[in-house]
Amino acid sequence: MATKEAPTTPTETFEAGYEQYKQFSEQVLDAARKAGVQSIDAYEKAVDRALGIERKLAGATKQEWLKGLIDSHADMAHELTAAYTGAVRGLLS
Repeated sequence: MATKEAPTTPTETFEAGYEQYKQFSEQVLDAARKAGVQSIDAYEKAVDRALGIERKLAGATKQEWLKGLIDSHADMAHELTAAYTGAVRGLLS
């Protein structure tokens, strides 16, 4: 196994330091992307749960106009959430 020799000139020292910085930056960005995706997934699940409760409420009411209103709101909220999370996922990829 070949060992890497220590840099000897200022230019080599700078380049070695820059490479370490670049690798570290890539690791930080990768971790931030993963955390962002996890956050978006958690947000989407929370909204889906809330909308599920809202739809159950709509199913429990006997007023058709109220059921339609609640269902429409849940549909709109679902569409907006899907658009928002899709856009954010596109930025994170």
